Amino acid sequence: MHIQNKSSWLLILLTLVAVISVYSLIDSSKQSKEEITFTEDTDQKETLQNVTKEVSSPSSLFEETRLQVSNERNQLRQKLTQKITSDGYFAEEKNKAAIEIDTLNKEESTEAMLEMQIKSLGYPDALVRIEGKEVSVTLMANEISKYSANEIIYLVIKECRDANVQVKFGATNY
Repeated sequence: MHIQNKSSWLLILLTLVAVISVYSLIDSSKQSKEEITFTEDTDQKETLQNVTKEVSSPSSLFEETRLQVSNERNQLRQKLTQKITSDGYFAEEKNKAAIEIDTLNKEESTEAMLEMQIKSLGYPDALVRIEGKEVSVTLMANEISKYSANEIIYLVIKECRDANVQVKFGATNY
């Protein structure tokens, strides 16, 4: 009976962590579209306006890809959440599901952050996809120099240690 008590508390804790993770992900995506301004210095204001451009993409292809990936991840997240809340699985399986949800959330937030950092380097748009250790970066540019590619690879490796990074570029078609 003591073991069942611990299992139920673990289940409650994992469910709470999953709910908070999903809520924070939804809340952070709403906040990322808001514009931030400071009134201290005009130079700071100009810099901030350049940095806080809306996150939306000029490329419909990138937007479609982002939407498709988001839908796939949301479906997976729902399945994993059902697994966590179901009585038909052991605690170990529920722990694995919670870890997978956490990994999905981290990958999504890292992708969004890297896309914003790459755009701040002067590219009109970037699409970052993380799948385990594989990171694919696709840029909207006519061409990319070796220096720029290395700069992007360094930026990605700084966030995703031991990642295998692939940088591609496509013609600007927006």
